[in-house]
Amino acid sequence: MYNRILGCLSMVAIGDALGMPSHDMTIDQIKESFGGALNAFRPAPEDSRVHKGYKAAQITDDTLLTLSVADAYIQNRGTISSRIIAEMTSAVVNEYSKRGLDKMFGPSTKNSVEGFLSGNDPETMFMRDNHPTMGTSNGGAMKISPVGLVHPGHLEGVIGDTLKVCLPSHGTQTAISAASAIAAGISRAMMPGADVFSVVRSALRGAEAGELMGRRKARTVPLPSVSKRIKLAVSIALKADDIETANRDLSEMIGTGLAAYESIPTAIGIFVACGGDPVKCVMAGANVGFDTDTIASMAGALAGTLKGFDSVPMELFSKVQRVNQLELEKVAAGLENLIV
Repeated sequence: MYNRILGCLSMVAIGDALGMPSHDMTIDQIKESFGGALNAFRPAPEDSRVHKGYKAAQITDDTLLTLSVADAYIQNRGTISSRIIAEMTSAVVNEYSKRGLDKMFGPSTKNSVEGFLSGNDPETMFMRDNHPTMGTSNGGAMKISPVGLVHPGHLEGVIGDTLKVCLPSHGTQTAISAASAIAAGISRAMMPGADVFSVVRSALRGAEAGELMGRRKARTVPLPSVSKRIKLAVSIALKADDIETANRDLSEMIGTGLAAYESIPTAIGIFVACGGDPVKCVMAGANVGFDTDTIASMAGALAGTLKGFDSVPMELFSKVQRVNQLELEKVAAGLENLIV
């Protein structure tokens, strides 16, 4: 269990940092900017819209908020609530905003923090929004890995806690479906005998169950089905002759933007195209374009859980730990202790 948990957290951070400098670019712009495929930690370009000034191997909100969810579990002995998640998220956003790094956080997350600090109930404040895309980004799915890690093979637990994590900032059936897909895939990857097929099948079940839960407990918005787009992404990946072809097809047909119905299916498609190989997954994610850090992080999370820490390159792990002063082994041990 520890090996799989640490594998997941490691590839979340590595994928995040690897994809950070190529954020907002197209596939071709990435090749032009980095002299070919991006295959190593690089600093953000000087004209980066979101990550200007970031150093090579520096993580973003994907890892920071993932670790905040992990800390919420650890500090509360395995029991979380929407209020706990809102408190932890607000603390992270406020800390990094003081450092002038607030651009990395998306509008749904910032909006939720503002609402929570104004005294709104984190379980119901999402209902105040009436814009069809507010709360529908990948901000719920990008931080959801710990939910899957502490509920190995337990879909009901996954869906229940995914709802708690998403309600304060991403309380829509679209975001909850997408986050449930990633969490359910990781939950299955924690189990003995898991393979790429079983992980994807569980991700699909999670997406379907998460959408039903979202329609019952959250806000319904007029957006595409995440589960159906996952099926399309998997089909695209299986038909592609190689990873580069899969990347371009996924980018052009599914999309790589911040929308949960784009980036989550694409991340799962990359996981399939790469055969669940953690390094290939984060490299593909970093080169797929647009929201590269989040896609690389989510694909890496699935693959890192499936293959375990033994598959994580120590050079990449050591550097991302050192640059960001992370203690992933400690976090992994804390999460392992919560598994009954």
